[in-house]
Amino acid sequence: MPPGSNTQPTILAANHRSLADLFLAASLLHVWKWPVRPLVAGSYFEKPLIGTLLRRLGAIPVTGSDAIEKASEVLASGVSVAVMPEGRVVRPEEWKPTGVGTPRIGVAKLAIETRCPVLLIGVAGTEELWPRGQLLPKFTPWKRTKLVVRLKSLGTVEESDPEVALNQIWSGVQEMVEKADSERHTTKN
Repeated sequence: MPPGSNTQPTILAANHRSLADLFLAASLLHVWKWPVRPLVAGSYFEKPLIGTLLRRLGAIPVTGSDAIEKASEVLASGVSVAVMPEGRVVRPEEWKPTGVGTPRIGVAKLAIETRCPVLLIGVAGTEELWPRGQLLPKFTPWKRTKLVVRLKSLGTVEESDPEVALNQIWSGVQEMVEKADSERHTTKN
């Protein structure tokens, strides 16, 4: 189960290395019986296969300018939202130095405006399962890809300055990514 209670609407903030991130999260949230609607770039909904999957997952199509408003509406309705503050699948050369890419300020503004708790999520391994730029995931039954997810509850953001709040959120996500990466590599065969 995720840390804390999943009875109140929560902002799930995670890194984004692969399209597989969303499907890994969806499977975990299904197991946890936690309804969460992820924010996804509207352009993905126009793609035949992935668009259908996203609609079935309850993903919310957004453009950069309407993301905070749509997420606020979903949170106000009592449903949690998942946000990948990098705003896109990040190229490996961008995330390799720190484990994460550069986040956008929207997640901090959303946390400040809604006063909803934030769950920090770090994911590692999805970049090997479904590399950026590939049409489909790499399925190799004889060599399974180890995926690791680490979570930490930040709670409600008390900061009123979005830049400070973003640093607080993103440093927590980075910490979870470091833990996921470390565990993945120490136990990898």
